[in-house]
Amino acid sequence: MKTILVVDDDKLNLSAARKVLSGEYKVIPVVRGTQALSYLENEECDMILLDISMPEMDGFELLRKIRTMENGKDIPVIFLTADNDTETETRCFKEGAIDFIVKPFQAERVIEAVKKVVG
Repeated sequence: MKTILVVDDDKLNLSAARKVLSGEYKVIPVVRGTQALSYLENEECDMILLDISMPEMDGFELLRKIRTMENGKDIPVIFLTADNDTETETRCFKEGAIDFIVKPFQAERVIEAVKKVVG
């Protein structure tokens, strides 16, 4: 079973992602970037769904830190964002995301995006 790390400071978003994906994937929900880094120090995942706007460390900073980790260099990342503008979209791709999903997200959109990446 493929593992999806979901990083979002909003517990409702984490719960929704878990509900949508847990039938086909192992979902690891965390609320802070530091938790994601700790997880990746000892474990691997097949993909990351990553919120952009979080306290302490935003999604862009977290992604840069993940990319410096040996097992984090090639993990596909899809950003989750409430910002639906061209500037945010462009930055997501420049930072190395393979896609981005606007929140509140539609279940079908998340499932299709994840399937496209990890099967």
